Amino acid sequence: MIRRPLRAYLLWLVLATLLPGVVGASLLFIHQYEKSRSQYERNTMQTVRALVHTLDSKLMRAQAIAQTVSTYDALQEGDFARVHRQAREALLLAGPGMTAVLRDRNGQQILNTRMPYGAPLPLDPSDGLNDVFASGQPAISNLFISRVSHQPAASIDVPVKIGSQVAYVLSVRIGPGYFKDMLTPKSVPDGARASVFDRNGVIFARNLSPELFVGKRVTAPLYEAMARAKEGVTRSISQEGTELRTFYSNSQFSGWSVGVGVPRAKLNQALFEPLAALVTGVALLFAIGLWLAWQIGGRLAGSVQALRAPAVALGKSETPPRFTQVHVKEAAEVAEAIGAASLLLSERAQALAIKEAELRDAHRMARFGTWHLTLATGAVEASESVEHIYGRPLPPYGEQRGTLLPEESWHKTEALQRELVRDGGSARMQLQVLHADGRRIWIDLHCEAVQDADGRVTALRGTIQDVTDRVNAEEALRQADQRKNEFLAMLAHELRNPLAPIASGAQLLGQDSLDPARTRQISDIIARQARHMAGLVDDLLDVSRVTRGLVALSKARIDINEVVLEALEQVQEPLRQKRQVLDSALLAAPAYVMGDRKRLVQVVGNLLHNAVKFTGAGGNLRVALALEPTSLRIVVADDGIGMLPAELERAFEMFVQGERTPDRTQGGLGIGLALVRSLVQLHGGSVRVESPGPGLGSTFTVTLPRCAARAASAVEAGPAQDAAARPLKVMVVDDNVDAAQVLAMYVGAAGHEVAIEHDPFAALVLAERFAPDVCLLDIGLPGMDGHELARRLRALPGTARTLLVAVTGYGQAQDREASRQAGFDHHLVKPVDMAALERILTATAVAGGQAGVSA
Repeated sequence: MIRRPLRAYLLWLVLATLLPGVVGASLLFIHQYEKSRSQYERNTMQTVRALVHTLDSKLMRAQAIAQTVSTYDALQEGDFARVHRQAREALLLAGPGMTAVLRDRNGQQILNTRMPYGAPLPLDPSDGLNDVFASGQPAISNLFISRVSHQPAASIDVPVKIGSQVAYVLSVRIGPGYFKDMLTPKSVPDGARASVFDRNGVIFARNLSPELFVGKRVTAPLYEAMARAKEGVTRSISQEGTELRTFYSNSQFSGWSVGVGVPRAKLNQALFEPLAALVTGVALLFAIGLWLAWQIGGRLAGSVQALRAPAVALGKSETPPRFTQVHVKEAAEVAEAIGAASLLLSERAQALAIKEAELRDAHRMARFGTWHLTLATGAVEASESVEHIYGRPLPPYGEQRGTLLPEESWHKTEALQRELVRDGGSARMQLQVLHADGRRIWIDLHCEAVQDADGRVTALRGTIQDVTDRVNAEEALRQADQRKNEFLAMLAHELRNPLAPIASGAQLLGQDSLDPARTRQISDIIARQARHMAGLVDDLLDVSRVTRGLVALSKARIDINEVVLEALEQVQEPLRQKRQVLDSALLAAPAYVMGDRKRLVQVVGNLLHNAVKFTGAGGNLRVALALEPTSLRIVVADDGIGMLPAELERAFEMFVQGERTPDRTQGGLGIGLALVRSLVQLHGGSVRVESPGPGLGSTFTVTLPRCAARAASAVEAGPAQDAAARPLKVMVVDDNVDAAQVLAMYVGAAGHEVAIEHDPFAALVLAERFAPDVCLLDIGLPGMDGHELARRLRALPGTARTLLVAVTGYGQAQDREASRQAGFDHHLVKPVDMAALERILTATAVAGGQAGVSA
């Protein structure tokens, strides 16, 4: 038998494994190339889809602008000059490159924001125009040449209805530049040709040389591919003649498409450069391996035999023999190391046993465990602490459904397992599991895929931790936050109800035709509601009592008739606004309860406001009182939207709302009913709700214990003094003649003297002569804006104390702060809320009248 050195065998071994390695590396290279190519195509297609989404967003934005302009009141009134002005202003705010066009059924352009209003406009019929008139639905056109700008354009057409008929079509027209910001180098692969084209395949926007190719149809290979499929990848030729790999996708919203063509040379370069580096690296590794095999073989040859005996002894856990005939120093050192390792392993084995016991105890205390699932068999291996967490041994995975894992948790783990098997990686989730004692506990599950040498996922492993205490603590925090929000909502609700009669009474007091008796009555109402609000503010000073559920009631013997009458005052204004009829049936004689007057008024007021809110215009409401031997009932009924059976069960829960359907635009029940139930329960009563069904109204019944003893009479405060008012001198400054005239007519109709000026510089001269009490100033004035005009008016001696009111189309917080710093007292947003203006003028006139009386 021929014996050769160990070095030779090691070298032959490396050479023998080289050929399979080369084959494997080749397969790896091919796989990596296909994987890189597939990944590149997926990424590019995702880019195309993202561009289609951006295309849809921009078209939807243009359509939203068109629909907004189509609802202008000026269109309904036929005031096309105002429509032209308002549309131009809206498009300037929306961004450059957009034009609004209004056409009639014949295609005649009525207005075009690209041209001054009144300029001759062409006849502009189109198939899209006829479609919008026929369907009454918005439409997006293909590319066409504008009859006004003679440039490529596309049109987003929306119907304009006058009454129930489509009278016009309003179009927002965009040019290729509208999509310029979406075909940037950041959103398009380097060197690619990206185009947006319409339903006919005509290019509307392009990232490279758009001036040469906008308006041309895409090349034939791409057009034919688009006819076969809405999305895909095809070989094509660019407009410049370059061979491309083109990715395209069609928008379901508009029918338009986006195409991104990557030059094949660029694609090959991107794919082969990483592979070339990989091939070089693998070849270098093979060379290094051969060299190392030759070097290491020589060193190992003389040591293997010498180390055989120590290794065998170590494997048997015996003391290795001491060597005296070893001539290689390194081999002797290794032999001694093996002896030392034997002793060390013995010590470490004992220490490891102790550490394992400590780790098991730590896992138990932390309720933490580890597991390993073999996918082929479904067998699960777990640490001992897992059994402690679940209260039972961990069954095989297939038997966990319904026993350990509830149905919803089973579906979650199944979905997670499929995802990890498909994609690899790791994931984390929280699950509910069934403990052996029947209760549900929460676990934090961490899972990661275990792959074999071929990259296939063969097992899953991970950890679990019982997080039930943490989840319960988080739920307690959420409930605490909810209680805080409920508290704030209750306070807001309590403070809001008295404002309606106060505001209504304040408006009535500003009328000159009121007789003294009526004035005193209104003043009494305002005073009573103000006292009611003052009492609520007193309650706010002890917030801790409310948050701990210790709301104190100021109980007294009160007549329930008076409670209902006071609550009725709070809903008079909303009843008038909705033209509803409220029928009240009070008791013929006083009936007393022991309770907090303002809280009971709040209960009845909330029920009445709820009935008004959910009853349509012209509806009927009823409030009635009924006596029982030991109790009395307050019944509030309406013929409004009614409630579903599920809503009846949860009507008095906090923040519960009914389903939103087309005929119930105001939603369902809110916090008011929960507040009603709490207050009624504090009075020892109960409340219930009944409803035959949706659209059949609702009936709320409050039952309170009666108080048999007579009630003492109360003496109301004396009538408030009438506030004298005087006519005001009001100066209106607005460069919009129509707006200034309408505002002046309204102010003049209220009995005030009005002066109008359209130029800010002339307004300064007029102010010195007219000496106005109030100035209504537009902000967007020519030559000098309203802010500067206000500062100059404040600097004039005659208008230094004049009330200044900003009248502007801008109402953001920064706009209001700017007007305040300029010296304005009030800020009104166009279109002006005339009721708010009337309140300002009335307050100023009353203040002036009182000052005159005092003088």
